[in-house]
Amino acid sequence: MGLTKNPYLANALQLFLNPTPYFLALVFLFLVIFFYGMRVGRGRMILVLLSLYVVIVLTALFPFRAYLFETVKGQPYFIELGLFWVAFIVVFLLFLNSPLRSLAVRAKSPILQILILSILILGVFISHITVLLPANILAKLDHKVFTYFKTETAQFWWALAGVVFLAVMRRKGE
Repeated sequence: MGLTKNPYLANALQLFLNPTPYFLALVFLFLVIFFYGMRVGRGRMILVLLSLYVVIVLTALFPFRAYLFETVKGQPYFIELGLFWVAFIVVFLLFLNSPLRSLAVRAKSPILQILILSILILGVFISHITVLLPANILAKLDHKVFTYFKTETAQFWWALAGVVFLAVMRRKGE
């Protein structure tokens, strides 16, 4: 089968040969996450991924959402995004000061694990953010790249991929 016969490979090649602003933004976010992972190590990347999972659940269960929407003036999705960021920072800092901090010890980490964790963090993050956005903004993001992130089904698969990777990831020396 030639390169152009496979539609997935052809789409990927098209993105790299004719990059769009959306694709470039995702590549930039990936590089930021990847270089952060290279700097802080696998353990802290695991804490970031676990923090994302916890924050997604906590923000979905947040009981004061209606009060927050009434009190704070602004677009509801901005309030949701702000709630998500504040909760992420708080949970991540709590994890760094909990028994989980032993994960965050900086050590040499296999680059492949950092690469995969970076992709998973980006996937979980972008899929959750796009689910929070209203339909009119999602319509503006109607691009091939976002089909892998913007549905609840995509959010499920990104979350599952992270859990599976954490379950099968090996420590150094195992």
